[in-house]
Amino acid sequence: MNSMVSIDSKDVSDYTRHLFEFVNLSILTTIVSILGIVSNILNIAVFYKQGLKSAVNISFMALSITDLINVLLIEWVSISSYPVLLNNPDIGILSKDVGYLTSGIPHACMSRITSWITVYMTAERCLCIAIPFHVKRLITPSIAVLSIVAIYILTILPLIPEYLFFSLGLTNSTQFHRLKIGLVVNVKDIGLEGLTVFIYSVMMITSFIAVIFLTLILILQLNKMSKWRKNSQVITGQVESLKQKEKVAIRTVLVIACILIITFTPNFIMCGVTFIVPGFSINDSLSNIFVVSISFSYLLDAVNASVNAALYYVLNASYRTTMREMFRREKLARKRKRGWPRSPWCRDMEVDADGRDIGTVDDGSFFLENLQDCLGSGLGWNSITSRRQS
Repeated sequence: MNSMVSIDSKDVSDYTRHLFEFVNLSILTTIVSILGIVSNILNIAVFYKQGLKSAVNISFMALSITDLINVLLIEWVSISSYPVLLNNPDIGILSKDVGYLTSGIPHACMSRITSWITVYMTAERCLCIAIPFHVKRLITPSIAVLSIVAIYILTILPLIPEYLFFSLGLTNSTQFHRLKIGLVVNVKDIGLEGLTVFIYSVMMITSFIAVIFLTLILILQLNKMSKWRKNSQVITGQVESLKQKEKVAIRTVLVIACILIITFTPNFIMCGVTFIVPGFSINDSLSNIFVVSISFSYLLDAVNASVNAALYYVLNASYRTTMREMFRREKLARKRKRGWPRSPWCRDMEVDADGRDIGTVDDGSFFLENLQDCLGSGLGWNSITSRRQS
């Protein structure tokens, strides 16, 4: 029987590694990622419907697009860890090698983009409270777009060394003793190995600390604003200028930042441990415990990228209204295509085949004028609709 911890290496056993890898990656992460794909597609549709004329909506849209790409990559990482792929000699690929290069490293990139977009959004909300009269002049939609693009470019650039060093090609599998498609080293001894991982570790640590710092500032500013309201009957100009829409945005960003702090804590710890604990890597003496840690990191990262739709729906009335309108119009469009009768007693929207509103056609007056007569004479639904059509 395998022991849980090896005395020599202090690493967890292979059994423990495979158990956590199967439960966290193959089962839980797969389920959460599917939910995340659906929720982020919904987020993108809602924010597109609302329009991208404000810096806040641009930030939320960018975060939703990043999270969608992230959960798609995590889903592929999860699939590549399935035992049926890992242990099948007839499949011509080493699924973990392929998964690492096609989704593992890109996922690390998208996670850093998520964290830095959250840093940007939190800083923006801090400015909204600190200098409410100038924030709209300082942070315009154009500035928001440029900031998001800069975050993407600066975070994608560190991928270059990894793809210069590694590529996919035929390699000899020691497990199956045959050639399979896996990781191939392109160039040696040029100092690129591990550079991408190092840069992304530094980016994760700095962004995590920045989010915590800015979140604390945001909380302190909100508490200070609440004390002003309690201690003074005359609301100051600074508080008065903070509109309800801005308050909702601040509250939403604050919750997003707190969830990121909770879900990224294991990743932050892993990045720190990588620098201070020898052997804590995928190919070293503590490889098993490293993989167990990675499995929790992927799961929590998928959770962080999947819960925003629920948060927006609970915290943001505008998001709720837009979503309900979208589903209502889609439902009405399906009814029109099926030839369902229009309700005679309530306001109803006329929609074309594509679900677009083309005008209001009924204010309920027909039903109010004829209900008593129809019921009194024993007429039913068909009589009401036929009389209306006539």
